[in-house]
Amino acid sequence: MCTSFIYRGEDTIIGMNFDNNGMNYAIDTKNPKWFTVLVDGGRGKYPSFGVDSSGRFFNSLVVDSNGKGLYRRPSKKVTHTTKLITDIINEVISPENLGEYLANIEVVNTPDWSCHNMICDANANVWVVEPGRGNINNTVNDSPFFVMTNFSLWDHLHENVESNCPRYQEVSNELSNVEELDINKAFNILNSVSQRNEEWVTTFSLVYSKKAHTVYYCFHGNFSEISEYKFPI
Repeated sequence: MCTSFIYRGEDTIIGMNFDNNGMNYAIDTKNPKWFTVLVDGGRGKYPSFGVDSSGRFFNSLVVDSNGKGLYRRPSKKVTHTTKLITDIINEVISPENLGEYLANIEVVNTPDWSCHNMICDANANVWVVEPGRGNINNTVNDSPFFVMTNFSLWDHLHENVESNCPRYQEVSNELSNVEELDINKAFNILNSVSQRNEEWVTTFSLVYSKKAHTVYYCFHGNFSEISEYKFPI
């Protein structure tokens, strides 16, 4: 599965491990404002996670279904997780106004999938959208960081369901104890929760620094070989 976090310190730092079970994926920088990773889940390549030049971030992570939030055709009152992300990339929806948008529309899953989305605006405010459950808002003043993996945060926060994900606990503990996060420390945290010998294997990892205006990334858990993508100014 996957691990992601937003760190709100002297620098806004975003970390993401993409844990893959063999799906094809590709980096897309055709839109110069966005560094996006497309994943083919069986219906073609669609945006799975990415960050833009202002620090807006999104992802779509697998989560257990509760039997609700199943796919329905998009309408004026319904959208699905992939369309939500695509509309953010295409600037149809502004993450800074996402609360107003979510108050007026229901987000459901795509066919055959159960996912939740973490969406971060340019000011490091976070929304988590969980189809069939609810939407969570965590602002920059609420906490110094925010972590999401593959269990329901709605159930954890609102239904008193204990976290069963050691990666969530590990990253939360490490971010709680760090004095000030930097790029190297962020990759060390991602390395500590990378998966290597299971069905889901860490095949792509990224760290974004708002101060540096740069995405740093590596492939296949090789944290000693880091590439860079600097957004054009």
